[in-house]
Amino acid sequence: MDSLIDKTTALHCEELDDLEPDELNASKEYGLTLLAKIISSRKINSKAIQAILQKAWNPSKGMKIHSQQENIFRITMNHEWDRNKILESRPWSVMSSHVVVRDWPPHLSMDEIDFSKSPFWIRISGLPPNLMTKSNAEKIGSKIGKVLEIDFTADGKIAWLRFLRIQVMLDITKPLFTGFTRHKDSISVSWTRLQYERLPDFYFTCGRMGHTNRGCPHPPLVLPANKSNPFGPWLRAEYSDPCLSTAFWNPAV
Repeated sequence: MDSLIDKTTALHCEELDDLEPDELNASKEYGLTLLAKIISSRKINSKAIQAILQKAWNPSKGMKIHSQQENIFRITMNHEWDRNKILESRPWSVMSSHVVVRDWPPHLSMDEIDFSKSPFWIRISGLPPNLMTKSNAEKIGSKIGKVLEIDFTADGKIAWLRFLRIQVMLDITKPLFTGFTRHKDSISVSWTRLQYERLPDFYFTCGRMGHTNRGCPHPPLVLPANKSNPFGPWLRAEYSDPCLSTAFWNPAV
């Protein structure tokens, strides 16, 4: 027992609360720094990623890309305009895999950076004109994630468009939110579907990004007897199918 106590004592770490941050130089060095994480279950070639990002972003003042950890890269920009353009143009994909791009606050270590959330533009289709309002877009978006922006060019009352369009900070560790039901009257129910712009590859069985049909760590989706799989290519905004089934089910609803 004495030996165990000695070993435990040897593992004890002292607390250091008097470390002094260098806020000025940290802000200068990291103010134009971005971090990019490739959301994929496989390790992707580092040099290939760097070449693709250089070509896709093509910053006017140049940039440097450094591989930090597996599938994580540090990007040092030379101008604030280029940095902001990359952030404002999210989401990004590389080799069909989603790329989480975010800034690096100098008060956080890389291990403390949260790569679980990423912004996506979402289209809300199938609403009647009397529900195509900015306030309804806000309500729907808040069920999915944090609403960042609403693309609403009308006078603030009714949008004369085929769909509402919202930008939401999405938790990419969870299944995609596919849509919701609403009661048209006391009897009939209508399905309102969502479509994601620039949606990368995801697994149609679990509805999550980062892997396809191999190595899925999640249990198979259990569907009610009268419901079909809610996940498929129709969740991409580029997909169009006039025979789209309305018998969907989403565990988040």
